Amino acid sequence: MEIFSILKSTFKDFYENLFKFVLLSTAWFIGSFLLLFFVLIALNSGLYLLLLIPVIFLGPLFLTSLYGADQIMEEGRIAFKSIFSYFKNEFWRGFLAFLFSLILYIIFAVDLRFFLIRGQDNIWLLAFAFLFAYFLIYFTIYQIYFWGLLIIQKESSFKEILKNALVLSLDNIIFSLLLFLVVFVLTAILTVIGIGLPAGFIGIIGLLIIHSTKAILAKY
Repeated sequence: MEIFSILKSTFKDFYENLFKFVLLSTAWFIGSFLLLFFVLIALNSGLYLLLLIPVIFLGPLFLTSLYGADQIMEEGRIAFKSIFSYFKNEFWRGFLAFLFSLILYIIFAVDLRFFLIRGQDNIWLLAFAFLFAYFLIYFTIYQIYFWGLLIIQKESSFKEILKNALVLSLDNIIFSLLLFLVVFVLTAILTVIGIGLPAGFIGIIGLLIIHSTKAILAKY
């Protein structure tokens, strides 16, 4: 099956440049952890404007990390100057991507919680809870292609990326569901391992995002 071929390529690339991917992933994890620490500070101190810091910077940081993973995979190396230049040039693209994702995740999660609570006494409202649970799963699938396309289709507009991600996720639904399960299981394993998440998320999950998006794009 195609998903196993993509997994094989992902782990092959990861182990061929293990040290570089671990270094990149660790840098991403530390940066993300420090940004999320502002959330804790904001909630404990009441300085809610601090919440803007992670909202503004998490997207560009993740997008730049994916770019770094792609460069290591393609060229076997990545220069700090190149990373910094990409972060600066693609900053607002990464910010908009994260903001778009965050808003929709919040909407789906709030609606899911609302209908789960109300659905305890009304089966029809409970049906809406399942609907929004599906939306959450589908949107996670959409996210895989969305972030992958942001790396691969650098010259495409943000609007085109949104449309192309929709086409890929709906036109390859069986593969996409398998991909979602693989990403979910691998993320869970990396989290349980402990050191796996900081050391391997970008190198494994990031590469899987890029490989799977490229594989599906090759069909068009």
